[in-house]
Amino acid sequence: MFFSKRLLPGPVWTHFLAAGCLLYLILGWLFPPPKPVLGPPSEARLDLMVSGFVRMTGETPSESDMARFIDLELRDELLFKEALKLKLHLRDVSVEQRLIRNMRFLDPTTEETDEALVSRAMDLNQHLTDEVIRRRLVQVMSQLITASSGADLISESELEQAYEERKEEFIAPPRVSFSHVFLSDASPAEAEEVLNQVVAEGLTPREALNYGTAFLAGFDFRDVRWNEVHSRFGREFAEALATLVEQDPSRSGWIGSIASVYGQHLIYLDAYQAERPQQLDEVVEQLRWDIRTLKEEEALDEVVQGMMASYEVRRQ
Repeated sequence: MFFSKRLLPGPVWTHFLAAGCLLYLILGWLFPPPKPVLGPPSEARLDLMVSGFVRMTGETPSESDMARFIDLELRDELLFKEALKLKLHLRDVSVEQRLIRNMRFLDPTTEETDEALVSRAMDLNQHLTDEVIRRRLVQVMSQLITASSGADLISESELEQAYEERKEEFIAPPRVSFSHVFLSDASPAEAEEVLNQVVAEGLTPREALNYGTAFLAGFDFRDVRWNEVHSRFGREFAEALATLVEQDPSRSGWIGSIASVYGQHLIYLDAYQAERPQQLDEVVEQLRWDIRTLKEEEALDEVVQGMMASYEVRRQ
């Protein structure tokens, strides 16, 4: 202690204390406490991801798909653990109601208060094992992270740049406006005769309804897409109408009779709008949504990666 007394005057016990503190710091640096373990991912949840993938794509997941599933499961497990650290399960109404419902399902005759049921459910660790609660806490934790990311602050220049990069995607599909008179039992020749009569009398579509019968889907269709026409009248009708309309897109009036799966229809064309590029003001809300979603995903990924650094991650 002679050397230490020259450097640090004072009682001998202070020298022992200083040496002990220094030794503790050195040992803590050389042998840090073990990190909490994250993983391995749940086999049951991975199996659900795989079955969902096969059901949607009809294909077996590749190695890269499986790696992505593992990343997603580890991310959700991390968010769940962090949510528990913050005690979010004690402040969330949805979690509370889920626990109460579970306990009343287990004991329908119980007379315990909701508060008592929640407390008992916590003692049984239901908040740790219930999948609905787990998904809820992952969702809440994700929302807390993204809410502070500033993802909703999107400038006009960002919107304009995104539009320029993607404007080839934004194409307004063709739309058609027409009215029809339904002739349920008429042959094509009879439908043509009725159409000639309607044209000769100069009838409007509303006036011409007297020649037809009721049609459940209605008689007037405004700004509908071809797939909507297809779903209401059938493929052959939609293709025949498209052929008639596209021969002279600028015309309007009675253009002919067309057969559908239901019968014959006399067609009055009001207007046709061909496919065209959409302008920024037409797609700005979609762009705003896409940019915000991307920013939120990036912010969440960044925070998750930072959190994972404090865990020992086991992928298998």
